[in-house]
Amino acid sequence: DQFDLSKWKLTEPDSSVTETSPDELEDDYESSYFYTASDGSMTFYVKGSGGTTDGSNYPRSELRQLCNPDASSPDRYNWATDSYNYVEGTYKIGDRDSSSRKVVIQQIHAYDAPPLIKIQAESNKVYALIKLDEDGDDEDKVLIGEFDDDEIFSLKTVM
Repeated sequence: DQFDLSKWKLTEPDSSVTETSPDELEDDYESSYFYTASDGSMTFYVKGSGGTTDGSNYPRSELRQLCNPDASSPDRYNWATDSYNYVEGTYKIGDRDSSSRKVVIQQIHAYDAPPLIKIQAESNKVYALIKLDEDGDDEDKVLIGEFDDDEIFSLKTVM
């Protein structure tokens, strides 16, 4: 297998907001929202009118890391804050219905809490949105890069 997805679950923006387990992902799962493209890249697709998860107004096709996938409630386990953790990837943002459409590339958050940091593409710029308080009400938006349509770029976020 090209990707180790044994500790990840997938959420898709269909009308049921389908969640796919690590076991299903490891069995070469593909759908119209998540597939391996002809160049070998992991590809996500989201239509602007797709299904949304509880607490969100935006459709998403998303991988969520499960730090303890065999636990009875795996979503409750998160990274330890006293250890070195990171998320990284190589990205290409394809066609959007609007050049101002916001696309979340990465986010790190605790269970049942707002994201501590969200990396977001918007109008061909990449921003880090960093929560400054525990309620998530105060946020700093920092420009960290720019990209052209269909340009491939890499990003690593360390926590």
